[in-house]
Amino acid sequence: MDGDLPENSTEAGGIATPARGADRKVRSPPGESSERGKASMNGTKEKRRGKRTGGIVMDLSRQGRMIFMVLALLLPVVSASCGGGMVNSSGGGTGGTGVGPVSGFGSVIVNGVHYDDSAIDNTNFFDGHGRTKADLKVGMMVMITGTISGATGRADDITILRHVDGPMDDNGVTLATNKLKVMEQTVVVDTTTVFDNVVDLVAVDNLVKAGKRPELEVHGSADNNGVIHATFIHKWSDDLIAGRPVQAKGTVSGLDTGAKMFSIGRKTVDYNALGSIPAGVVNGSFVEAKGTLRASDNALVATSVKLEDATGGQPSGSSAEVEGYVGRVVTPNASFELIGPNGFQTVTWTTGTTTFTDGAGADILAGVKVEVEGVRKVDGTLAATKIEIRQASNVRMESTVTSVSASSLTIFGKTVRVNALTQYEDSRDGDTLFSQSGSHGVHVGDTLEVSAFLDNTTVPASIVATRVERIDAIAPNRHILQGPLDFALSPNLTILGITVVTIPPPGTKFLRADESEFATQADFFAAVAVGDIVKARGNQATPVVIMNADEVRIEPTIDN
Repeated sequence: MDGDLPENSTEAGGIATPARGADRKVRSPPGESSERGKASMNGTKEKRRGKRTGGIVMDLSRQGRMIFMVLALLLPVVSASCGGGMVNSSGGGTGGTGVGPVSGFGSVIVNGVHYDDSAIDNTNFFDGHGRTKADLKVGMMVMITGTISGATGRADDITILRHVDGPMDDNGVTLATNKLKVMEQTVVVDTTTVFDNVVDLVAVDNLVKAGKRPELEVHGSADNNGVIHATFIHKWSDDLIAGRPVQAKGTVSGLDTGAKMFSIGRKTVDYNALGSIPAGVVNGSFVEAKGTLRASDNALVATSVKLEDATGGQPSGSSAEVEGYVGRVVTPNASFELIGPNGFQTVTWTTGTTTFTDGAGADILAGVKVEVEGVRKVDGTLAATKIEIRQASNVRMESTVTSVSASSLTIFGKTVRVNALTQYEDSRDGDTLFSQSGSHGVHVGDTLEVSAFLDNTTVPASIVATRVERIDAIAPNRHILQGPLDFALSPNLTILGITVVTIPPPGTKFLRADESEFATQADFFAAVAVGDIVKARGNQATPVVIMNADEVRIEPTIDN
């Protein structure tokens, strides 16, 4: 947790005490200049370390320890860990920890589990920026420790997690790739990234182009190349604030114990003020560094360095659910290294025993995003019982709902499935209980922005929503359709089976990914190919499967 340090940390100016919570790994889509006010620079939208054992701590004899080990297998034990999304999901109200982005409220929903948060107050809500439970927002990465029984649970404490927090780099936005640089860390955004207190990536870019360095807080997790995939970005200020505390997490490189320096990504960390760093920190370790920026060279002058532990000391036999990226395949068809928000751990799996969803064992490759459910082994590895291949949300639709059920909705004439992991947010009315159905649910006639992926395991491929946001009603020519290009033959495009009609400029504006314009309609059609991600904005005509486009744009393709 920000402001608190666990045992494996070093802090300047004294001895760190064990933390109750640790900062351990929790909207507008990018490039939305035309839809959400490109001219606006400011948006309108705004561990417990150790184990819980019933409060009993004792020095056990050998015989007593054996008895205790047996009892530990029979009694619910909450293993509060720092480790990247660990959840005991075996049911029966057993203990566990859930790490992931908040997907809804009416409780706090994380990883499809509805946690009763009635016991959460300022004594067990950990942030480091002075926020409270009331400040939680969809997309924020959190760690919840408590108990879990199937799809419900009880939260005993909640910790807000962040991956990087500090000023943007100079010239830090690249619209063509949906990327930005914060504290010399590369961050990528997609259709599911929640922007808070700033409209979108274009609004951030406008600030940068004005010579400013916005202070940003980024939630998410990093892939095998160290790129942070953002789930939530909050803007603290339009420009750099001198002396403001900053933070970066990542892999140590260039460790120089003599000069007392190392790097996280391209950010130099100077730990001379600490005198030392935690034992075990070497090149390749995953750490969190906090401090301030030195004006002379932009180095992070560390006031604390914490060595992260992805397993969190979780005892053997505990259930876990971990979301992250495949760092490398250790043994083909048997094990891989998983990069979670708090570092690395080894996942083992067995053909015929481990269940795969939205993919197969052949899809376990470096850089692939996965969610793993399994059981912790004595050696700290995670034996997977289920692995879900997480697909990229390259589909986006913004229009009016024409039908809705408990498991799906219809928009643009397309059926969109929802599931337990679908995020819900109500930007129109601010209803924190907004969900799929019921009195707080989606209704026919609502205007929605839906982010989704194509599930190619079904025939035909189905559309699965990762995020549903209710927004204000839009003008007739502001409907948005985005997805992989099925077909292109001037003057028409086909996206998700929907025909998009274009006309030569200025009737239709044709844009590249960096928002520069093609000179002609022909130039655009020469540049696009089947499978490219294309966004169209315009009128949803009659019948509903036709769109007359005022603007079409080639979008960056996000792999995960």
